[in-house]
Amino acid sequence: MVSEQDRKNAINRIQREELAQLTKDLVDIPSPTGSEKAIGEFILSWYSRHGIKALRQEINPERVNAVGILDGRSDGVSLTINGHMDTSYTGTEEDRMFCRALEPDSDLKGAVRDGKVFGLGASNMKSGLAAFMVAGKAIRESGVALKGDLILAAVAGEISRTPIGPYQSEAYRGEGTGTIHLLTHGVQSDYAIVADRSGHSIVWAQNGVAQFKISTFGDPHAAWGVTREEKSPEASSAILKMIKVLQAVDSWAGEFERAHVYASPHGPLVPKVNIGSIQGGAPFRPNYYPGVCSIYVDVRTPPELRPVQVQRELRAVLANLGIEYEMEMYASRMGYEAKQVGSVIKVLEESYQSLFGKKTPTPTGVHASIWTDTNIYNEMGIPACKFGLGGGRWKFRSEQIEIEDIYQAAQVYVLAALEICNWDKPQP
Repeated sequence: MVSEQDRKNAINRIQREELAQLTKDLVDIPSPTGSEKAIGEFILSWYSRHGIKALRQEINPERVNAVGILDGRSDGVSLTINGHMDTSYTGTEEDRMFCRALEPDSDLKGAVRDGKVFGLGASNMKSGLAAFMVAGKAIRESGVALKGDLILAAVAGEISRTPIGPYQSEAYRGEGTGTIHLLTHGVQSDYAIVADRSGHSIVWAQNGVAQFKISTFGDPHAAWGVTREEKSPEASSAILKMIKVLQAVDSWAGEFERAHVYASPHGPLVPKVNIGSIQGGAPFRPNYYPGVCSIYVDVRTPPELRPVQVQRELRAVLANLGIEYEMEMYASRMGYEAKQVGSVIKVLEESYQSLFGKKTPTPTGVHASIWTDTNIYNEMGIPACKFGLGGGRWKFRSEQIEIEDIYQAAQVYVLAALEICNWDKPQP
């Protein structure tokens, strides 16, 4: 057992100023999906400077996982605290695909003021990385012995970016890339806490995802010279055909979302269908009927619903239209409700209660109805839940996070790690 004095000793080593500065330092290192090497090397160096064993996992020349390990005595339970290094936006001109306007680059840099840290990735989730890094440092400096290993895993590639069509580089390989590499290359533990955003709520059921490309086809020829009666635009234009597909998919989306709400122990998980992109025709030659039009559909699926079931539903909807189409499912990730994670949830809840005199907040749909690396752990049989910070947008891409939010999370990580990593190892 860890004494109350040992707990206080470790907690007292956490400093708000250090957390704020480290978050700012991490924000100042650009780390779009596919380019996490620089921030990973910074984190590895930070581990080494603070007496934490650093393990570098190279995914490819521009991508690494940065892992810190506090070795236990090998007679106890091991715990991983996991967080991703890549950011929601790239910080480049590519972001114009998402934003009507872009704030100046200076607003993407890290800044500390008014009790907050600002910048691209401040809340999602470089503050979370800072929180568990400093928590690990506090435990090491406290001198408290651990029975089991504490693993601090800063991973590449969690943001929802998927290779499709011409978008095939590492910049589009997110949604679990780093954590899959982590777990299939030797860095495993008995339990895991994913430090992704949760507003200090505890989440142990997460949605899955399926993504689809749906294409319609027309007759590409010059639009002039014939009347509508002689040659119907609806017969020639892939875009006009796609309008019927869009209406059918949107109508089905409402039915799907109502039918597949998942009653998890911590509240409802809300499924979601989003038509996220449309491409058709040639902007430089609009006098021609478009021969191909494609839409890209993201479906967030509840635990236990397999992506192939969603594919069948979509095919049934489109079959009723009498329109030639092609459909490709190009992403598929299952959702999960964690099993055998109750003891970790109990520790997180009790740690939060002892520190702040109140229960952890109830998860909101924003924090519970998404996909995170929590699902990768549960898919591989490692009981995992999510406990992370809050924060949110400041400008179009830049984010903000309260320093107190980071400080509170770091304290919870310290107490949870001290407790879990001193459980006796289960007997065979």
